[in-house]
Amino acid sequence: MKRMRWIDTAVAVAGPLSFLSLIGFFLALHDIWWDYASPAVWARAGQPIPDWYSPYNRTPGEWGMMQVGFVVIAIFHVLLFARYVIRTQTRAPK
Repeated sequence: MKRMRWIDTAVAVAGPLSFLSLIGFFLALHDIWWDYASPAVWARAGQPIPDWYSPYNRTPGEWGMMQVGFVVIAIFHVLLFARYVIRTQTRAPK
């Protein structure tokens, strides 16, 4: 069996992390959809900010998950493209 190169290992590690990030996107967007309410939203609606409002309603954790997940998915795609380029350059011409 051919020894795996570092790019193959990187893609093998980043692939599942990318998939987990996709699941995290779904969960974060679900929470943002149901919980997000910024003071600007209340102002546009012409309503005062309610007494129960807290910074939790701005969903900072979910927005952070979106940023981290985007970076993970972007890294995976860059690695995948780099692996494709390396393989096509090292392949013997037919």
